[in-house]
Parts: sequence; structure tokens; C-alpha cells
Amino acid sequence: MSQKKTERLLNLLIALLHTELGISRERLLRDVYGWVPGAERDREAVERQFERDKADLRALGAEVAERQGYEREDSGATTSLYRIDPRNFRLPEIEFTPQEQQLLALAGLATQGARSGASARAALRRLEAAGALPDSPPSLVQPRVRVDDPRYAALADAASRRAEVTFEYYATSTGRQEERRVQPWGLGQRYGQWYLVGFDTGRGAPRVFRLSRIRGRIGVGADGAFAPPAEGAVHAELEGFDALPTRSARIRIAEGRALELRTAWTPVESDAPDGWEVGEYAFRDLTVAADYLAGFGDALVVESPAELADAVVRRFEGALAALGTGGAPPVPAAAARRSRPSDERLSRIVDLVPYLLRGPVAVEEAAARYGMTERELTQELSVLQYSGPTDLGGWQDCIEVDVHEGVVSLANAPELSLPRRLSIEEALSLQLGLQTLLPMASPEERPALEALAEKVGVATTQGARSVPQIDVKAEPQRNAELLPVLRAAVADGATLRLTYLNPTKDERSERLINPLALRSDGDRWYVEAYCHRVEERRVFRVDRIVELEPSQQLPLPEGVAPRAEDWLVEPSASDVEAVLRLAPEALWVEHEYGAYDGVDLEDGGRRVRLRVARLDWLPRFLAQFGGSVALEGPGAAVEAARAWFMRALRAAQNG
Repeated sequence: MSQKKTERLLNLLIALLHTELGISRERLLRDVYGWVPGAERDREAVERQFERDKADLRALGAEVAERQGYEREDSGATTSLYRIDPRNFRLPEIEFTPQEQQLLALAGLATQGARSGASARAALRRLEAAGALPDSPPSLVQPRVRVDDPRYAALADAASRRAEVTFEYYATSTGRQEERRVQPWGLGQRYGQWYLVGFDTGRGAPRVFRLSRIRGRIGVGADGAFAPPAEGAVHAELEGFDALPTRSARIRIAEGRALELRTAWTPVESDAPDGWEVGEYAFRDLTVAADYLAGFGDALVVESPAELADAVVRRFEGALAALGTGGAPPVPAAAARRSRPSDERLSRIVDLVPYLLRGPVAVEEAAARYGMTERELTQELSVLQYSGPTDLGGWQDCIEVDVHEGVVSLANAPELSLPRRLSIEEALSLQLGLQTLLPMASPEERPALEALAEKVGVATTQGARSVPQIDVKAEPQRNAELLPVLRAAVADGATLRLTYLNPTKDERSERLINPLALRSDGDRWYVEAYCHRVEERRVFRVDRIVELEPSQQLPLPEGVAPRAEDWLVEPSASDVEAVLRLAPEALWVEHEYGAYDGVDLEDGGRRVRLRVARLDWLPRFLAQFGGSVALEGPGAAVEAARAWFMRALRAAQNG
């Protein structure tokens, strides 16, 4: 957005917040848009611009109200008056107990992803600028939840406004893609996947839809199209997953291989061919089971049920067919710019003002806090110094901006002195974080978490009633009983001996570790530790720890401490760069796995780059997607993956 438009929107916002009774359209057109009364030929274009600007302000959380009235006491006729009620735009006064402050800070850290993480950070900054939340250091034990599917934000917004949505949905039960019309109630996570819960009007019943199977554009209807769902409706529908009957698969595993799978199966007596063992594997969701089992390649053969065996083979065939293919061409650079629901620059400026009004701040500190360069901050300050309300005589009272020796101070900005309310997306990000804390919360902390959820709802643009229902439930974690042991070791600095399973190498190893920090990402828990075997820091997945016991205390080398940054993805100088093509239904992979240099493709997909520690991990990764994630390069990785899938298909077909 141009600086001229940002200045215009900011002045329009200030003018509508400044007036108590309302301001006429003519005066707005004159003072904000520079329209000269009498120039009727230009008025129509300026009024269209005014209507577009009102939509931009609405996206910012500023609802422009219109009424008929007298602008001045000596006016002879009524006119349309416009105003933004500051009470509906600014954060209400909310007090947090010290315990709530700490939990809210942890909740903000829990939400991860390029989009959801940014929303949580913006919400916390706004609460802090209102004096409601002090700085809190990150905890060494931190659960995480990740959501970056663009469909999540669109559906959450529609649910908050009770607007019907339409979309194309691919049903694995029929293998067909059909249009669905749904009244969205809310969203939830189960087994690492995100789902929409709502009333399917075509089928006349509640339904659950997996977000990754929604295709194309989501159509959104008019606001207030249906009544709010019953309390707990989303949770009740998602609990149906746990009600799915447990099924049993008969699986043949090559001797000495698929060590990870062996932790979840039960061997049985059989007349298996030489070099193979047979066992039973319990599962509920066939799709989830097929995704998981496909990753073992030729190390296993599914003997029954036939539908599960066929699903695994389809994943091999789809991934093999997509290997090394070029896919759709990139979107031209001019068309690749993605539209945003609101102006990011205006949003950043409006959030910056309350922070700067609290006192002189170093330019470097302010820029870092709001994720911009010092040059960008200077540009935002230049917008502010030309902004302010205009009186009836046409005199503008501008915001006072002073920058001296690297320090900035602000004054005379009463209309923007308090932070704005939280958007639905920001509130949901914090609500998500609060839910991830529940499994680890003590009985004393649970009431505080429930109170926080209510307070976050009150701080949104439309109040608590507008926040759609959200329900996150972690899949039962294998080795969950180890979490208290690891948590205590982090606190005490203890040394532990563990046996660890590496599924990529299909091997077990003995390690002596000093745990440094414990975090979760979705359903998985990880421990960052100093490994005395390799004399470096390493990240271990808790569900791959086979054995764990206390050991003789070993000292940490000097300077080794837990990292403040996200350590779940560990870059290394020896990493290999893979080029992947993501189909529209797999776009979430880009943020979930830390891919970069993404390029939009004409079919709605993306081409990305991903750093991997070992090329032999790639086929296992690709298998679960059945072709919706394609490996384009490097050539050596493509050929190695091709050989891997050919072996897997031969084993399955000859099984």
C-alpha cells in the first residue's frame, strides 16, 4: 500500500474516533480526501474511495456507524453523520492476576506458525501496551500447537460472523469431490489434523470436514445467517473420532527393520516367509493409518484388511508418479502478490502508537519489537507526523513526533492512545495456546486458564459471543509417563541414560544426556539436551525413547544453555536442500516443516525449498502424501526415492 493511502486511512480513522456526535460526509471528503465542494464531477470517484476505505477500517476492527443528525447547532437540515465508537474499538480495561499473566505469556508462546504465531505475538503486544501484561521469560517446559492453513483463518472468521460457507470437498470414502454448503460452528484438532465442524445444509446434519481436503476457494455468505451453536457442540462432534471402533491390521515386517512400528504392534505366531515376522496393528482412522504405514516402504507388507493395503499402495504409486515432474508454471511476479484482509502497514502503525506514547523509546528497540527495520520505522513515523483531526475551520492538529539521537517520543495522539481490540484470529491464537497448557496444568492453574479464556473473548472486536468454538485435544502420547521425569531433569540439571530409536536409520542407540528444555509441537513432545556421546546439543522425540533411567551426574560444558529460539528445527552446515512441489491440499507443509523461498504456481500449488539432514529421510516423508508433495530435485535424491518406491511397490505387490 502506498504511503498516501496509509496517511488517508489513518486520518480517516482519527477523524471518526475524534468526533463525539459524528462528522458529515461532505466534511470527511473535504478534510480527508481533499475534495473541493462544487466539483461534482469528482465527487462520485471520491465517494467510491470512501466506501472502500470504510471496508479497510472494518477489517482493522473499526466499525463505521452512520446516522442522520445535525452536524452543527445552527444547521437547518439533517445529514448523514459518521463515527467510530471508541468503546467498540479500544481494548476494555482488563485486569490479570500474576498467575494469569504468566499463563497468558506461555499461551502466546505456544502458538506456532508464520501466521498464527504472528497473531499471538500481536495480541500479547497489544495487551502489554494496555498495561495488562508484563514481560515474561519463556518457560523451559513449553507446549506448542501449530496452525498455518490459510483455510483456518477464513473459516474461523466466517464462524465468528455466523456466515454460511461453500467449498469443494474431497471425500476419501467416495473418492469424489463435491460442493458442500456448511454453517460453520468452529474448528478443532485431532491426531495432528485440523477440522471444521458445522451443520451441512445439504445433508441436514452436523458434519466434520478435514481442512486439508477442502479444495479451491471458500465462498462466504451474509453475516448472521444461522443461530449460534450449542455450547460444546464442536467438542461433542470431534469426540466422535474417539468413538470410532478400533480395527486390527495384520502386518508382515522384515526382520530387524521398522523398529518404530514394532513399539506399537503385537507379534503373533504365523508361518511367515523367511526373514519376516507377522503381528497385529490397531488403528481407528484408515487414512491416518495408511499415511503412517506407507512411510516404512518395503520394510512391511499389509496383509489385511484389503482396503488398508490398497490405500498404502496408492500412496506409493502417487508419490512415484509425481517424482521428478515439473508441475504447473509459476504465477507471473506481478500477479503473485497476495491480497490481505486488512492493510498490514496501517495495522502496525495503529499498534505502534500506544507503545510509543508510554515514553521515549530507542528506535532500534521499537523496530525490533514490531518486526521491522529501523528504516521502516522511520517511514511509519513520517506517516504519523502528517496525521491528526481537523476542526471545522480546516485546521489540522497533527501528532507530535520527535526523533533525537536514536530515541523516539510521541505526543498529542489521544485518539490512538489505547490499543485496539483483538481480532478473531488473534483471540483464537491465544485460545489455542491456553488449550495446549491444559494437559500440564495443575488443579490450581485450571480455574485461571478458564478465566483467561473468558477475558480473551471479552477483548475481541465483537466480544466473547463472537469467538467461534475451538477444541484441541492431543493424541495420547506414547511414553507420556516420561514427561514428568524429563521435566524434573530439566529443573534439576540431571543426567539421564536413554535408549533412542532413529526411524530413518532404523537403529537404536545408547545416549547420556543432560535435558535442557522440553517442548511439544502438536501431538509430539521433544526434549532439547546436551548429548555426551556426540558432544553437541540434540533434539529427541519423547515417543522414540525406548528406555530412560537416571545416571551418574555429568557436567555440562561451559556456555551450554537452553536456546531461546525455536529449536525443533535444527539447521546444519551439512544439510541438503530439496526442492518440493506442494499441491493446494498440502500447502500447510511449507510452514509445518520450515520450508522457504516459496513460489506460487498457476494450479494453486507452491514450489518450496526444504533443508534436510539426510536424503534417505525424503522417501519416508513423501510416501504419506501419495503425490500431493512431489520431489523435484536434486536429481540424486529423485533417483534414490524412485528406487525406494519401486522396492516398496514390489514388496506390496508380491506380498
